Amino acid sequence: MIKLLAIIDAISIWTGKASSWLILIVVVFVIYEILMRYLFHLPTLWVSESMVFGCGVSYVLGSAWALQDNRHVKIDLIYGRLTPRQRATIDSITFPFFVLYLGVFFWASANYAWRSILVRETAGSAWDPPIYPIKMALVVGVALLLLQGMAKFVRDLHLAIKGRKL
Repeated sequence: MIKLLAIIDAISIWTGKASSWLILIVVVFVIYEILMRYLFHLPTLWVSESMVFGCGVSYVLGSAWALQDNRHVKIDLIYGRLTPRQRATIDSITFPFFVLYLGVFFWASANYAWRSILVRETAGSAWDPPIYPIKMALVVGVALLLLQGMAKFVRDLHLAIKGRKL
């Protein structure tokens, strides 16, 4: 079990770090767009759309790493005052809601992506890049987040019941 959890963690970390490099590309695009727009008065559509796509892909593929590294937003006013065992208990109790939400999200995004792949959907702008790869990244990101959530649940349940980390 510990080895499986370590593999899930490794996948989340690797995917998150790999997708984080997209942010550097986005930063370069932002600088390029600012120079083109304000210095040369020649805004570019492809750079604007690429920035949105890059940020979106980085966000969805990095979400599992954020969960693995305990970086998701919580209500720290209450949550921060609890003991680790109490936090694990609350997280274990709320896990079915997490699964329900992400299960529906996965199902909807998979259908959304599949329809997009079938028609080879594009952005519809003047540049008109394909957007089905972005939609596929959403499905992968949700699946990775769900997988990491399950690993967290196993650890939280063990801590809540046994009083020590797995």
